[in-house]
Amino acid sequence: MMKKLRTVNLEYAMVQGFYWAGFCGIVSYAAVYLQDRGYSNTQLGRILAFGYILGFLLPQLLAGWIDRSEKITVYRCQWVLLALQVGLVLTLGRLGGKSPVVSLLSCVLIGTEITLNPMNTEISADLELRLGHINYGAARGTGSIAFAPVSMLLGRLLESFGMRVLPAVFLFFIGLQAMALLILCYSIRGTQQDPAAQVRKSSASTFLQFFRENGRFFGLLPGIALLFFSHNLVNNYLINVVRNVGGDTSDMGLLSGYTAVMEIPMMFLYDRLLRRISCPATVRLASSMFVLKALALALAPSMTALFAANALQMVSFAMITPAMVEYVNRTIDHKDSAKGQALAFGMVTLGNVLSSAVGGHLYDALPVRIVLLAGGVSAFAGAALCHGFTRETRNTYDPQPEKVQ
Repeated sequence: MMKKLRTVNLEYAMVQGFYWAGFCGIVSYAAVYLQDRGYSNTQLGRILAFGYILGFLLPQLLAGWIDRSEKITVYRCQWVLLALQVGLVLTLGRLGGKSPVVSLLSCVLIGTEITLNPMNTEISADLELRLGHINYGAARGTGSIAFAPVSMLLGRLLESFGMRVLPAVFLFFIGLQAMALLILCYSIRGTQQDPAAQVRKSSASTFLQFFRENGRFFGLLPGIALLFFSHNLVNNYLINVVRNVGGDTSDMGLLSGYTAVMEIPMMFLYDRLLRRISCPATVRLASSMFVLKALALALAPSMTALFAANALQMVSFAMITPAMVEYVNRTIDHKDSAKGQALAFGMVTLGNVLSSAVGGHLYDALPVRIVLLAGGVSAFAGAALCHGFTRETRNTYDPQPEKVQ
């Protein structure tokens, strides 16, 4: 069993790796791709906002079905989403310039890619109930390992060959995601969740019951949204931030790849960190680091300073990502795990929606530094909520979830 668990951990890491490589092209380079087609920052912001809204709503819908149904599984949902993405990319590749159809298809492509993120997280919860502890941090760190070289390579490719390479890149990584998912599904064939988990799943709560049982969790969620509003006010418009200090698309690719590299140590070491400090403490610490990073980016006068500021990615984004997965696992009953993970990652998406909806207008109307300082204010508010609503569980790592009301 231990050998199989190690194998499944590696296969799950491969799923995460190929997902984040694809995410790099589809979402992180969306601004570059759409600006090349003639979209303004404001128009780009609307497309990203609607894409993120879809990426927020669709996981909530799918999570309710997954929690209640034995036939609708997280794996089947992923197959449908990947097949839909292939059709969207092929269609976009045949369309040129900007048009309502291009805008709509781009929204759906971004929305489906974002939806895959909480689906991947729910896979880790399912595997844990089947086989034992899944090292989510290491798997997500593999995603950062994949993201970094892809980002650097894409920046160079776009400078040399233009935007025509992106659809082929999209299809390549969608295919790799499907291959990794197929290998994982084959590996767990015949395994079952433990009987107690199946009983809990059959008694999944309604949303109102879930809200009543997890009041503190719902207080924490707006804090996560505000942190990621600040985070994505930079990420969604990174090309603007880079150009503001004299950089270009190639510099953006290097910065994005470097930032992903900064995530890797924390992602892999998070499980060990939990042996020394509590999970809620890591949420609070990471939220504070979001504030410092936002201020450092706002005050950065050069590309070198941007690289230095993004070193804080290690103790902000890289820490809170596995921390929230673990926090949900410890505070939400297994019967509602899909809802919990979908809501947690839904707040990440909501932050993206807000930053996309107003970010384009802000960057068109205000100096870049003022926009980044506004992101710092948002990060401070989010950190305050995280400090106020997280609650201590245990001071050492325990993979078994704890129910906290």
